[in-house]
Amino acid sequence: MGLKFFQSLGDQVFETLKEKIINNEYKPGELMQIDKLASEFGVSTTPIREALLRLDAMGLVSIERNKGAVVTQISKKLAQYTWEFRRLLEAHTSRDTAKHCSEMEVFEIETILNKVLENPNDFEAYKKSDIAIHTLLSKYTENYLIINSLNNLSINARRIRYFAEEGPFLKEVIIAVTHEHLSIIQALKTHNPDIVEEKVKSHLINAQSRTMESSYLE
Repeated sequence: MGLKFFQSLGDQVFETLKEKIINNEYKPGELMQIDKLASEFGVSTTPIREALLRLDAMGLVSIERNKGAVVTQISKKLAQYTWEFRRLLEAHTSRDTAKHCSEMEVFEIETILNKVLENPNDFEAYKKSDIAIHTLLSKYTENYLIINSLNNLSINARRIRYFAEEGPFLKEVIIAVTHEHLSIIQALKTHNPDIVEEKVKSHLINAQSRTMESSYLE
């Protein structure tokens, strides 16, 4: 597996492994062997170990001594806790965004979302739109402790949702979620923190409900 050298080697390995775990290419309970990963990436074991330690800190893997790391399990309780905590934090950060976001930022996200509705079968485009709007919702909060926690929660929430849905979302789900995102955009245009917070909470409650209905969560 060739790597481009626009990032540090450790960062490249970390980002690649993180995305593979989020997308469930590495399944819950799967062993990620250091020597095997080093061979696949064509690197020494050092950047692999460093990446696994960072993934362990995020709760995506659990380090096993002298073996490598095991992808952490996904449970219904973990899903519930993740969504509850995310809802608390993102509802808070969205208030700052409501007060400070620009018309151009809102317009750009709205354009991205409308393009998703034009082709709801494009799961990659949907994923980018999802990340874009939720990134905006935390952009204007200065408290780095909240930002770090929310970033980690968002990553774990994506992994849980992709696992619960068993891969790409159905067209109907993408359309429903995108309309919820657009309702947040309309709220942001008012710059009213109360209205924005209400829309964000409603969206995240719906997202939690969709996830918890999955038969893959135990």
